[in-house]
Amino acid sequence: MSQSPDEWMPRPQWDALVRGEGCPLCANLALHVQTNAHIRTVTDLDLSRLWLAANQSVPGYCMLVCKKHVREPYDLPKEERVAFLEDMMRAAQAIERVFNPIKMNFEILGNAIPHLHCHIKPRYYGVAAPGRPIHPDAHPHFLTQPDYEQRAALLRAALLQS
Repeated sequence: MSQSPDEWMPRPQWDALVRGEGCPLCANLALHVQTNAHIRTVTDLDLSRLWLAANQSVPGYCMLVCKKHVREPYDLPKEERVAFLEDMMRAAQAIERVFNPIKMNFEILGNAIPHLHCHIKPRYYGVAAPGRPIHPDAHPHFLTQPDYEQRAALLRAALLQS
């Protein structure tokens, strides 16, 4: 059963997800999923895994997913919170090196899946909605497998520079 983006899932289902029961992000992490309809794995960082979004309507759009199931950054012990934020900065710097955006947006939401993750969305001059968050699903763009592999390889190489 799938929920509309405009309505909350049933509360017992939400509470189970908060506890990590049936969490799809935990499942993808545990299974070391390399690719699916939504993501392409780039690499593992200290406390997170960097995924290139399958929908590249925003070139370089990535998701950074905490390897531990927590709901919020403040649910991590201080050392791990610092490690997650450092992973986020390293990922953003790599995205900037590869894609040369003018600005980087960081979205830590979790309203649909309460597992700490950050959508890292590069912004480019001249692209629509400069004063609002960008919604990649407005104009989806999917690449060929070799193009995803090339972007992931470029990001891995840029991460080695940080």
